[in-house]
Amino acid sequence: MFRKKSIDEWSLKYWLLQQYNNFSFRIYYRKLQSVNRSNIPRNEPVILAPNHQNALMDALAVVSDAGLQPVFLARADIFKGKIVCGILHFLNIMPIFRIRDGIQNVRRNDMVFEKSLRVIHNRHNPLSIFPEGNHGDKRRLRQLVKGIFRIALLAQEKYGEKPAVKILPIGLDYGHYQKFRSTLFINYGKPIEVSEFYLFWKNNPVDAINRLRSRLAEELKKLMIHIGTEEYYDLYMKLREVFNSTMREKMGIEDDSLASRFMADKKMIDILDQTLERNPGEIAALNQLMSDYQDLLKKYNFRDWMIAKGRFSLIALLAGSLLLLLLFPVFIYGYLTNILPFSIPVRIARTKVKDPQFHSTFKFVLGLILFPVTYLLLLIPGFLLIENPWMRLAYLISLPLAGMFAFSWYIHFKKIRSGFRFFRMKLSGNPAIKKLLGLRKTMIDRMNLIIQPVIHEYQR
Repeated sequence: MFRKKSIDEWSLKYWLLQQYNNFSFRIYYRKLQSVNRSNIPRNEPVILAPNHQNALMDALAVVSDAGLQPVFLARADIFKGKIVCGILHFLNIMPIFRIRDGIQNVRRNDMVFEKSLRVIHNRHNPLSIFPEGNHGDKRRLRQLVKGIFRIALLAQEKYGEKPAVKILPIGLDYGHYQKFRSTLFINYGKPIEVSEFYLFWKNNPVDAINRLRSRLAEELKKLMIHIGTEEYYDLYMKLREVFNSTMREKMGIEDDSLASRFMADKKMIDILDQTLERNPGEIAALNQLMSDYQDLLKKYNFRDWMIAKGRFSLIALLAGSLLLLLLFPVFIYGYLTNILPFSIPVRIARTKVKDPQFHSTFKFVLGLILFPVTYLLLLIPGFLLIENPWMRLAYLISLPLAGMFAFSWYIHFKKIRSGFRFFRMKLSGNPAIKKLLGLRKTMIDRMNLIIQPVIHEYQR
């Protein structure tokens, strides 16, 4: 008889699906960068602990980048029916029960904890738990639940005070939660040795859990964008867009990588927090400027990058328009061959998926199915009309490439159209342009005054 495969054992089928996921992830995200991947412990008892803001995309990000086949814990209410349970088991996902699932089901967590301990001790693939418990829609770390710490400390009992079990904090930062071709930055922290808390665990389990929880929260905040203020959350988020390039310049950072942008944002947020505590009136005034600026941008359907640019060359706009016109047939080809698998997930997500944080997950997963199915259907007429095998291969390759080109063409079309509108308004002396430019300059000047003392110390 064949032995049933353990959920944490390496799987060829999983690996094949993982490669498809990795390929698709790098299409879905325009920029994807990870740093400090070498911090991932190999062949050691470890729990991966990412922050949780974007539903299943957070898990897929870890699966795509870490090069492992992690075992995840997920809320039990998604385990409905044999087929769904089978799929989730194949994806290395185990259920965790909450109070809302009924007290009789919560008792079943003891069995889940036992399986989790076996996964950790086996060292085949790591256990992965989102310590916040569920996802949120704000870039901040929420209260950590105690389950991950209980599992980690129970796993450490096998080794006593000897260093063994580790918790690896992972920071995830998305340029936009829902948009296709956004960005994703993955930041691996340094492993936390659970053995450091073992004696506390033996003497006072509650105290040990609280100490470990505080340590993980502290480490995660270093690896992610954490905006603690509720009142000025939107201001901080908008300043990440408006002031990031200036902040990098002030810090002496020359490149435009996601890691560099993250460093600048973290420093800026730290300075804003200090200013808010010391001089809240300064932040309130800055918030009013930003509110006026955003209202005016929204009124004229402009983006900040346009105001930052400040001027558009008519020759460049005309040249760009001519290029778009020449490439229009390629756009039409890509649009017609890709519009259904692209638009169907978007439309269903908007109308059927209530939680916006699940939109990206829904579009990505449904796209994994619809795009290859669509291409297979398009191959039938293509292969009937094309006899040369190399031309058939070229036709197959052209389908996804043309789809990507069509999306890029459309984005550039929108930028050219906005550029013409900006050029026309500025040429006619529309006061809105002057006001937008003035508001942005005033904000940049005020931010420079706020950060200058701290940046001076940073540069020294």
